[in-house]
Amino acid sequence: MNMKKNLFLIAVVLVFATTQLSAVTTLIHYWNFNSVSPKLKAAKDVVSFPIPAFAADQSVSSASLIYQAIPGTVSPYSTYCDSVLFTTGTGNPVNMRGTDAAGLGLRFRNPSDKMQLILNIPSTGYNNIIISYDIQRSSAANGAATNTFFYSTDNGTNWKNSTNSGLLSKDTIQTSPNWNFKTVSITDPAANNNSNLLFKIQFTGGQNTGTSGNNRIDNITVEGTAIGITAAIEESQLTKEITMTSKTGVVIFSEACDAVVYNVQGKQVKSVAKTTNLLTSDLDNGLYIVRINCSLSKKLIIE
Repeated sequence: MNMKKNLFLIAVVLVFATTQLSAVTTLIHYWNFNSVSPKLKAAKDVVSFPIPAFAADQSVSSASLIYQAIPGTVSPYSTYCDSVLFTTGTGNPVNMRGTDAAGLGLRFRNPSDKMQLILNIPSTGYNNIIISYDIQRSSAANGAATNTFFYSTDNGTNWKNSTNSGLLSKDTIQTSPNWNFKTVSITDPAANNNSNLLFKIQFTGGQNTGTSGNNRIDNITVEGTAIGITAAIEESQLTKEITMTSKTGVVIFSEACDAVVYNVQGKQVKSVAKTTNLLTSDLDNGLYIVRINCSLSKKLIIE
């Protein structure tokens, strides 16, 4: 096996690291959907009878998301969203925060071709905004094959992506029948410290127009860097938290702990108990999430 180098990116408590080593990322808003009703909305005209918005399960201010018809959609348009248990394939553990159970995820019911998910995510006091979530298509044959992203810095008056002078790290992601962990960054400076910031996902790529098939989303997080707080100050507040360092083929914890390693599809690939050493020489190159003592989540890159 080729020698591998473990690159560890430090993360704040309950928060994934980013590739920006000079800043510490903070969790701003978070939806885990564990309290969502098993059936939120019977299928009916959602233009005349809109689906209620969901408040964030955790937020430093106030955040919400709504599944709604795309403006201009002809009424009636019947769809709904609901939740099912993790054991039936909806919840996913990769992007969980705190001590949450995998629990429930949100299922956007069919058809979804004229529907969109809008996140109201004020970034007041933060910059370098990153949105992450777990996503699964209901099957290989059904469910939106693509998620297409937009953002607005003026509360929805104008929507942008790279086709109209927007600044996103990516405009689309591909979905699959397996759970995948996805991340997109809003690199537009106008999105920083903005109380009117919105983020939109449209369900595209075909396979979302019939009477079966859907996308399931879980553990949506919005993260950013607190303005005016340096990494050195924030890291000094983490002296009681477990840290990770790396050498070739091994990750070293600052104290004995339990750790579980997941790949980006949400599959557990390794676990250790009450140890300070996590051997990684048997893992393939790529991105992993290390969950420590069922609470801390840290990013690990093996290359």
